[in-house]
Amino acid sequence: MNTPFAELIDAYLTDSLTPEQEAAFIAMLEDKANRDILDRIMAEKASAGAFVGEEDVARREKSLLALQERLQHLREEAVPVTNVRTLYRYRWAAAAAVLLLLTTGIYFLRPVGRKQATETGQLGVKHPDIAPGRNGAILTLSDGAVVVLDSMPDGEVANQQGTKVMLQNNALTYAPAGSSGTPALNVLSTPKGRQFRVVLPDGTAVWLNAASAITYPTVFNGSERRVEITGEAYLEVAANARQPFYVSINKQTSIQVLGTSFNVNAYTDEPVMKTTLLQGSVKVVQDGKAHLLKPGEEAIAASNSAVRVQPANIEKAVAWRKGIFDAEGEGTDAFLRQLARWYDLEIVYRGPVPEKKFHGKLGRDLQLSQVLEVLDQFNIHYQLEGKVLTIQ
Repeated sequence: MNTPFAELIDAYLTDSLTPEQEAAFIAMLEDKANRDILDRIMAEKASAGAFVGEEDVARREKSLLALQERLQHLREEAVPVTNVRTLYRYRWAAAAAVLLLLTTGIYFLRPVGRKQATETGQLGVKHPDIAPGRNGAILTLSDGAVVVLDSMPDGEVANQQGTKVMLQNNALTYAPAGSSGTPALNVLSTPKGRQFRVVLPDGTAVWLNAASAITYPTVFNGSERRVEITGEAYLEVAANARQPFYVSINKQTSIQVLGTSFNVNAYTDEPVMKTTLLQGSVKVVQDGKAHLLKPGEEAIAASNSAVRVQPANIEKAVAWRKGIFDAEGEGTDAFLRQLARWYDLEIVYRGPVPEKKFHGKLGRDLQLSQVLEVLDQFNIHYQLEGKVLTIQ
């Protein structure tokens, strides 16, 4: 093929695009026919083993980052479009999403030290689409009443013993009548395929990932502020040295906070619990033993073992809140657990779990059919029936 677009692809693959060619390349990616051409050429090159060395991976990563920076600059100058919620918010959304999927999915999301299979047995298969997750949650009030927040309009949701519960801009907020009111316990939970934000009565902001929950009072009027979290959440805790903030994870583990930003991953189906500190100071307490974290550190807690404090990959820990799947270093089962929560899937293994290592990132706003192309490139055979993904 010797077309202007094919020439631009070759220039992109060799990191030799001029600024004018780069602009033309991005513009052409808005045409689905060109995206199909790019998909086919990259798949052919990957199948032929054109991108297998570590130097190739490093070169592709550098090229992708440079192009992403350029795309970000273009998006900031462009006019926004509506209803694009996550990673790509402007008119370059389609081009950026496709580019990110293809460059990471084929080149970066690949087995470490192993040549790409020449035949996957899945390429070209049309997968039924399942939409990505979205904003939504279930609020359980103190009397057991349940409020589904997915499609509710902004306004007052409930009144809990004088505290107004409001829905504003896809977030739940609380307006206590005063600090002396009787607290009522509320539970905000996100099913699979949902995420949500709540601002607690003290001003603490909490982002819940899919399949997560937080239990909290409608007013903090004691000597401490205490909440309970399951699943994964990112918190920006309002500072109040006179009223420390505690997060209970399970019977053995709690987190003491003064004023800080941190992420806690405590899914019961994960092998370890991670507390990652971005700013401030937190103390992770397990079985009565305290471990103080500094910014940039994380505490790893596994059942029946001591807490381990180590340097954290901050970008990876909070990628979900920025609309990104960060699969860097993930095994097959860990990567698929992320997909299961976000796309509301059940994962079934027929045989041993494929021993693969993933490297790279994907947007959480992609259709499932696009994400499954990653499994195609790994020669991971699967079958999707409804919402059951069977790995064969």
